[in-house]
Amino acid sequence: MSKKPKRNHLKKLIKAWAQATTEDREAFLDFVAAETRANGIAHPLVAVHDAAPVPAPNLPQPLIANGRYLLPATIERIEKVMRARRLTPRAVMAEMGFPADDHALARALAMKASLRLSVIAALGPWLYSNRAHIR
Repeated sequence: MSKKPKRNHLKKLIKAWAQATTEDREAFLDFVAAETRANGIAHPLVAVHDAAPVPAPNLPQPLIANGRYLLPATIERIEKVMRARRLTPRAVMAEMGFPADDHALARALAMKASLRLSVIAALGPWLYSNRAHIR
Protein backbone atom coordinates (compact mmCIF):
# COMPACT_ATOMS: atom_id res chain seq x y z
CA MET A 1 0.00 0.00 0.00
CA SER A 2 1.41 3.39 -0.96
CA LYS A 3 1.84 6.25 1.44
CA LYS A 4 -0.73 8.99 1.48
CA PRO A 5 0.74 12.10 -0.20
CA LYS A 6 1.45 14.96 2.18
CA ARG A 7 -0.52 18.15 1.79
CA ASN A 8 1.50 21.18 0.80
CA HIS A 9 1.42 24.44 2.75
CA LEU A 10 -1.15 26.03 0.45
CA LYS A 11 -3.63 23.21 0.98
CA LYS A 12 -3.10 23.47 4.74
CA LEU A 13 -3.73 27.23 4.61
CA ILE A 14 -6.89 26.76 2.58
CA LYS A 15 -8.22 24.21 5.06
CA ALA A 16 -7.35 26.45 8.02
CA TRP A 17 -9.05 29.41 6.30
CA ALA A 18 -12.22 27.39 5.78
CA GLN A 19 -12.30 26.44 9.46
CA ALA A 20 -11.44 29.93 10.78
CA THR A 21 -14.01 32.26 12.31
CA THR A 22 -14.85 35.58 10.73
CA GLU A 23 -12.85 37.39 13.41
CA ASP A 24 -9.80 35.20 12.75
CA ARG A 25 -10.07 35.82 9.01
CA GLU A 26 -10.31 39.58 9.51
CA ALA A 27 -7.34 39.54 11.89
CA PHE A 28 -5.32 37.56 9.38
CA LEU A 29 -6.20 39.93 6.52
CA ASP A 30 -5.25 42.90 8.71
CA PHE A 31 -1.94 41.20 9.50
CA VAL A 32 -1.20 40.54 5.82
CA ALA A 33 -2.09 44.13 4.89
CA ALA A 34 0.21 45.47 7.62
CA GLU A 35 3.05 43.19 6.51
CA THR A 36 2.54 44.25 2.90
CA ARG A 37 2.73 47.94 3.82
CA ALA A 38 5.71 47.37 6.12
CA ASN A 39 7.65 45.54 3.42
CA GLY A 40 6.80 48.17 0.80
CA ILE A 41 5.17 45.68 -1.53
CA ALA A 42 3.18 47.56 -4.14
CA HIS A 43 -0.07 46.35 -5.63
CA PRO A 44 0.62 44.65 -8.97
CA LEU A 45 -1.03 45.70 -12.17
CA VAL A 46 -4.16 43.67 -12.61
CA ALA A 47 -4.88 42.57 -16.17
CA VAL A 48 -8.16 41.01 -17.15
CA HIS A 49 -7.36 38.67 -20.04
CA ASP A 50 -6.84 40.79 -23.17
CA ALA A 51 -8.01 44.06 -21.65
CA ALA A 52 -5.54 46.83 -20.92
CA PRO A 53 -3.97 46.57 -17.45
CA VAL A 54 -5.74 48.57 -14.79
CA PRO A 55 -3.34 49.80 -12.12
CA ALA A 56 -4.58 49.36 -8.61
CA PRO A 57 -4.92 52.79 -7.02
CA ASN A 58 -2.58 53.80 -4.21
CA LEU A 59 -5.49 54.26 -1.85
CA PRO A 60 -6.51 51.25 0.21
CA GLN A 61 -9.31 49.43 -1.54
CA PRO A 62 -12.32 48.20 0.39
CA LEU A 63 -12.42 44.50 1.03
CA ILE A 64 -14.83 42.90 -1.45
CA ALA A 65 -14.89 39.32 -0.22
CA ASN A 66 -14.30 37.19 2.83
CA GLY A 67 -12.57 34.19 1.36
CA ARG A 68 -14.62 33.04 -1.60
CA TYR A 69 -17.83 34.80 -0.51
CA LEU A 70 -18.78 38.34 -1.50
CA LEU A 71 -19.45 40.76 1.32
CA PRO A 72 -22.98 42.22 1.49
CA ALA A 73 -21.62 45.70 0.70
CA THR A 74 -19.92 44.34 -2.40
CA ILE A 75 -23.14 42.70 -3.57
CA GLU A 76 -24.91 46.06 -3.20
CA ARG A 77 -22.16 47.84 -5.18
CA ILE A 78 -22.29 45.27 -7.99
CA GLU A 79 -26.09 45.48 -8.15
CA LYS A 80 -25.98 49.30 -8.27
CA VAL A 81 -23.61 49.20 -11.23
CA MET A 82 -25.72 46.54 -12.92
CA ARG A 83 -28.88 48.62 -12.47
CA ALA A 84 -27.20 51.83 -13.64
CA ARG A 85 -25.74 50.19 -16.73
CA ARG A 86 -28.64 47.75 -17.24
CA LEU A 87 -26.33 44.73 -17.13
CA THR A 88 -27.01 41.12 -16.28
CA PRO A 89 -24.59 39.01 -14.23
CA ARG A 90 -23.70 37.21 -17.46
CA ALA A 91 -22.77 40.53 -19.10
CA VAL A 92 -20.61 41.43 -16.10
CA MET A 93 -18.81 38.10 -16.38
CA ALA A 94 -18.26 38.73 -20.09
CA GLU A 95 -16.86 42.22 -19.38
CA MET A 96 -14.38 40.71 -16.94
CA GLY A 97 -13.22 38.25 -19.59
CA PHE A 98 -15.05 35.13 -18.46
CA PRO A 99 -17.48 33.10 -20.58
CA ALA A 100 -20.88 34.77 -20.76
CA ASP A 101 -22.58 31.46 -20.03
CA ASP A 102 -20.88 31.29 -16.62
CA HIS A 103 -23.57 31.63 -13.95
CA ALA A 104 -21.18 31.88 -10.98
CA LEU A 105 -21.77 35.59 -10.36
CA ALA A 106 -25.54 35.22 -10.61
CA ARG A 107 -25.45 32.46 -7.98
CA ALA A 108 -23.16 34.51 -5.74
CA LEU A 109 -25.47 37.54 -5.93
CA ALA A 110 -28.75 35.67 -5.54
CA MET A 111 -27.85 32.81 -3.22
CA LYS A 112 -24.65 34.05 -1.59
CA ALA A 113 -22.74 31.16 -3.21
CA SER A 114 -18.97 31.02 -3.32
CA LEU A 115 -16.95 32.31 -6.26
CA ARG A 116 -13.68 31.25 -7.82
CA LEU A 117 -10.80 33.39 -6.63
CA SER A 118 -10.11 34.45 -10.22
CA VAL A 119 -13.61 35.96 -10.42
CA ILE A 120 -13.13 37.77 -7.11
CA ALA A 121 -9.78 39.09 -8.31
CA ALA A 122 -11.38 40.37 -11.52
CA LEU A 123 -14.26 42.02 -9.62
CA GLY A 124 -11.93 44.46 -7.84
CA PRO A 125 -10.71 46.23 -11.01
CA TRP A 126 -14.19 45.97 -12.54
CA LEU A 127 -15.76 47.73 -9.54
CA TYR A 128 -12.99 50.34 -9.59
CA SER A 129 -13.50 51.06 -13.29
CA ASN A 130 -17.28 51.35 -12.71
CA ARG A 131 -17.03 53.47 -9.54
CA ALA A 132 -18.78 56.38 -11.27
CA HIS A 133 -21.99 54.29 -11.40
CA ILE A 134 -21.97 53.67 -7.64
CA ARG A 135 -23.81 56.53 -5.97
